[in-house]
Amino acid sequence: MVLLFIFACVNPSGTHSDRDASDGPSALPPDATPETVDEAPGAGFPFDRDEVFEVAIDLPQSSIDGLCRTCEHVPGTIRFAGLEQEVGVRYKGASTFDTLEGKPSFKLDFGAFTPGARFLGLERLTLNGMRFDPTKLREAAAYQFFEMLGVPAPRHGFAHLTINGDDYGLYGLVETLDEHFLARAFPDDRDGNLYDTTFVSSDLTTAALGTFVLEEGDPATATTDLASLVTALDTGNILDVIQTRFEPESTLTFLAMDLAGPNYDGYTRNINNFLLYHAMPSDRWSFVPWGQDRALYGGGPVYAQMKGRIALACVADAACQAELSRHVFEVLDVWEQQDLLGWTEETASRIAAACEADPRREDECELQEMLEHLAVRPDEVRSFMP
Repeated sequence: MVLLFIFACVNPSGTHSDRDASDGPSALPPDATPETVDEAPGAGFPFDRDEVFEVAIDLPQSSIDGLCRTCEHVPGTIRFAGLEQEVGVRYKGASTFDTLEGKPSFKLDFGAFTPGARFLGLERLTLNGMRFDPTKLREAAAYQFFEMLGVPAPRHGFAHLTINGDDYGLYGLVETLDEHFLARAFPDDRDGNLYDTTFVSSDLTTAALGTFVLEEGDPATATTDLASLVTALDTGNILDVIQTRFEPESTLTFLAMDLAGPNYDGYTRNINNFLLYHAMPSDRWSFVPWGQDRALYGGGPVYAQMKGRIALACVADAACQAELSRHVFEVLDVWEQQDLLGWTEETASRIAAACEADPRREDECELQEMLEHLAVRPDEVRSFMP
């Protein structure tokens, strides 16, 4: 038996469209195959911001038995718009981990059992249950905001998920940070080293070097690259290091957004939910946001309750803090001028019905809470700035 995925679409009101799974997006060519279609024009699969995709999963008992927190992917079959292909599936999550009895998150790997296989241009895909985000909007809005700010970030969409006919409710579809993300986000510098962290507090210190894991890139250079960056931080002026070793604009903007948002589970408050990318041949480092389900939430002063070596060092240096503060004000200007609130209002309207109908949500849907935060936070931040 196999694991079966069926992708269709629902309209913005949250109800099913007239098209079925075999119809798919209207722009998908009739002779398409998983190998020939690369995120079909107009379809946006699965990150189309005008649609909530319908995802149905049929798990045979062998696959159910093979799912666990630390297990490898289990084999299955994925279908979308009449396309069918083998896929690997496994649970995802640490603090948000859950099983089929609750509302689990999943990682899909289309090349798990056929190396090099792609599905609509994707190698992997993440299904987030959004368990600890009653607004269901924080991650989507955060990644959209990073895009507005010019900071490389994963794309995000939404889906309604059923498993073996049981309703699992609203899910976030998130672009996995892999070589295909790097090719899109860093088109001129795509062949560098991408590092993830293995636990909270994986910071750029000698003691924590072993807590980083190479996701993409060259294992032969991975350790020395990180060690060289740490040495620069140990011996250099922090603003000089940011300007010469990092991509300075995106780095300072990333820190400013993380602080102003705020994100109390991000790098600047919890040394968490980020990846690092060393682009070559430019020899520049960048922060890449991930796990933004606590972003754009809460309040308080910008430079308070801080963690993160680079953020702390920058705030402790007058010149670096001045540059960081300038970027905070630029973040607020983009927040308002590019209408992050309006974008989020439209997204909230699109997912409201699916959120309310979600039988596995642990809290009441609080979409309005997110909108209220986005409306008042810029002025609150300005009131705290010198």
